Amino acid sequence: MIAALAEAALRSFALGGVVWIGLILFRVRNPHVHMTVWVVVLLASLAMPFVMHWPTLTIDRLPLSVPVPDDVWPADIAMLDRPQPSLPTASGAAIAPMAKHGIPIDWWTIATTVYACVAGLLLMRLAIGLCLTWRLARAAKPVKGLIGADVRVSRDVGGPVTFGSTILVPPQFFGWDAKKRLAVLAHEGAHVANRDFYVLLLASLNRVVFWFSPFSWWQLARLAELAEIISDARAIEMIDDRLSYAEILLDVATSVKPRPMELAMAQVSTVRARVERIIAAAAMPVAVGWRKRLWIAAAIVPVVIVSAGMIAYRTPDPVPSGSDIGQVPAEHYHPLVNFYAMGPASVFAIFREGDDLYGQLTGQRKLRLTVAGDGTASYAASFGEITFAVDMERRSSELTLHMNGRDVRAINVAEMPASTTDPVSLDQYVGWYKIAPSRVLTIRRDGDGLQVQETGQGRSAVLAEGTDAFSVHGDHLLIFLRDDAASVSRVLVQNAASGARLAPRIDAAQAQAIEADFARRLAEVPDRFREQVPAAGSKEMILKGIEDLRRGTPSYDRMSAPLAANIHRRLDELRATFAALGAVESIFFRGVGPGGYDIYGAKFENGTAEFRLLIEPDGKAGDVIFRPDGNDELGGVVPCSEEANVRGRAGTSPIRIMLYNETADDIQVFNLDANGERRAQSVVRSDMTWATLTTVNNPWVIADKSGKCMEILVPGRQTRFHNVEASNLLARQGRAARRAVPIANGEVMLRHYIEGIGQGQPDYDHMTSEVANITRAQLPFDQAILARLGALRAVSFRGVTALDSDIYLAQFANGSAEWRIGVRNGTITKIALGPNF
Repeated sequence: MIAALAEAALRSFALGGVVWIGLILFRVRNPHVHMTVWVVVLLASLAMPFVMHWPTLTIDRLPLSVPVPDDVWPADIAMLDRPQPSLPTASGAAIAPMAKHGIPIDWWTIATTVYACVAGLLLMRLAIGLCLTWRLARAAKPVKGLIGADVRVSRDVGGPVTFGSTILVPPQFFGWDAKKRLAVLAHEGAHVANRDFYVLLLASLNRVVFWFSPFSWWQLARLAELAEIISDARAIEMIDDRLSYAEILLDVATSVKPRPMELAMAQVSTVRARVERIIAAAAMPVAVGWRKRLWIAAAIVPVVIVSAGMIAYRTPDPVPSGSDIGQVPAEHYHPLVNFYAMGPASVFAIFREGDDLYGQLTGQRKLRLTVAGDGTASYAASFGEITFAVDMERRSSELTLHMNGRDVRAINVAEMPASTTDPVSLDQYVGWYKIAPSRVLTIRRDGDGLQVQETGQGRSAVLAEGTDAFSVHGDHLLIFLRDDAASVSRVLVQNAASGARLAPRIDAAQAQAIEADFARRLAEVPDRFREQVPAAGSKEMILKGIEDLRRGTPSYDRMSAPLAANIHRRLDELRATFAALGAVESIFFRGVGPGGYDIYGAKFENGTAEFRLLIEPDGKAGDVIFRPDGNDELGGVVPCSEEANVRGRAGTSPIRIMLYNETADDIQVFNLDANGERRAQSVVRSDMTWATLTTVNNPWVIADKSGKCMEILVPGRQTRFHNVEASNLLARQGRAARRAVPIANGEVMLRHYIEGIGQGQPDYDHMTSEVANITRAQLPFDQAILARLGALRAVSFRGVTALDSDIYLAQFANGSAEWRIGVRNGTITKIALGPNF
């Protein structure tokens, strides 16, 4: 609200400045014209908070050329630019601030409180003045036969004043000479005829709303001044004696004591200037009729529209050549893969592609496994390496995984290709499976086949791949798992972006409860995203959770079951991370994400971090995404010639880094240890991201697929997000240059994407599998948000991110939202909605 009022005040100030300059340039002197002009400006100022952004001028620009193949659209649409979770953690949840570190200052709340207090005091003063003066006017004695106005005598006024359409005069009025009485009644009668009381009442309300703007105070003073000038002219016209009226004005000024909502004939603060103006005037101003006033108002309206409006640029969508894309034939699932369950939900998948091995842990990337000379394979998970013996994986139904110094027993639960046996009834698969705390996977019969539907998404047909195994579009995999009684009790769900998950079977009541909770979130998120107000107690919950994790005693009873299990599994790692960050110095609200998460930034003794918190209806922490952002050290990019001299450093501030590969080929990432040796190899595919938790100034070698160094990344504040681009490797020294202009055709691609989300039909055919999976998961919330924001009116370019994405501010009928988009060769490579830091 404060931001909207400040913008409205600034626009009103600009409008007033333009009008003031216009009056000077056209040498307008008539106070009647000035009064008409400033009344129109006053009405525009009061309406400005409601009409700004409403008038929008859309300018079409020539479409940029887009290279389109002969028979198809451009390539894919790639992944989100928004940070992905690397270390989920939670708060404890007793709502109590940390006494040790004091109470952080919420400046936004303070500003809102100060505004409300000052506006309330001004409004109360105005209301009290109106009430007291109304009682005074009601108690006054009417006087008949003077003029056609309501004139009353009151012992409580020292001089003539006007309240509404009532003129109040003191008892000594009847002892004045005829000329003085005529001048007084003419002056006050002009106020009544011109409705000056109501104009100044509106100006006073405008000052209450925009008390922080000097222009609102000036408007009230200027309108009051013009009202007096016009009334003085009317009185002089009636008595036809300018010098006598000046004497009357001075005489009345010594006795009048106006109340807050009275229009006094002679206020001491202004009477000197009025007398000087009366004596110096060569002629009285000419009155302006209603027709001329309407023409004056009509002349100002275009200026009002410009001050309240905005300009939007629209580029027509390019029309691709070639025929439309038809239906894609059903494809079977091709990879050879073994799935190993590590717990109730986590799965480690091992893929074989020719002579190469790849691994993927639930919620993380598919990476090429490094196989050492002793036959030990390693997978670079975000929290550390996972290693196992390759020959054991080939010979046993169990696998021992070594993680952070401990052994984890993993059971082989499924493999592909699946075996084929006699046909079984599809009805045994029909039911509900809990795929996440707030999502259900529903399996239905569809004639001779099955349909699958995840909460908030559409239905898809499945293709049989073998006994108990099915696929969707050839990449999503469903493998139904049986218990000791040979009944289907779980389903393994696998996709390329997020890996494999285990979903237990649930009954209809449980499924309905989860669906109802999802519907509640779906109804709440749009308003929360639009208003950007934190949930009650969210800041205190994060602070309490940080302290609990530093002590190693999380409050599991104040977390959702999945979050509590995740925290318990990674407690040692999280405790070490928060110990390295040190004590909390401050925490501040950043916004609300499109999923309904409250976003907070935190300043620690040894670094900074971001928290994204989701609070459940029962007050528990449903989910927390934690991202350490390092300290104030900048980091940079070191040339490969320095690799022999670069060494890893331990004990520095934790930081999460994200790389995006734009080289059109695979790249490899190695960490350099204290001896300068490469370790922890990972492979990043083209147009894919890779993220890891590391420490500030702990170097990483980025190499091509042959292992040849391309550059060395030193983590720090300016390299948290890093684009690997072949064209910039030689030119970049320490830091990549930022563009100052938007990517060609970026706005067109963004508009097309927003349109698809709003209609609930994103163009999945032009997305990579990675971004398609994320878009599908977020689609219900994004679509609800866009429905709440209303029609898209304008898109404006705001800047470029470290990942070379364009930042756009999209203006909708009911609000605005920030979007980030990356486009390369006519293809969207990154997309994100909402606050990102």
